[in-house]
Amino acid sequence: MKLQASQPVANTYWNIIKHLNKDVKLELIVLLTQSLQHPRKQTVSAHDFYGIWGDDGMSDDEFVSELRKARRFKKELIEI
Repeated sequence: MKLQASQPVANTYWNIIKHLNKDVKLELIVLLTQSLQHPRKQTVSAHDFYGIWGDDGMSDDEFVSELRKARRFKKELIEI
């Protein structure tokens, strides 16, 4: 099977593996086949988290106030 020039990624991989022995190529076929049978997990969009904190009963101002109270800073004085 000859790969088309429009598939540069496939050509790159083919150039790497074409000199491997038959057993290694067969193992790669198995791994590629398994990767197709077990699709990747779907990506999660930030939009899925919109309003995730909305059920706690706090207003926006209360939430900001609580957030500010919880912050901790390490003060380092630099003498000049």
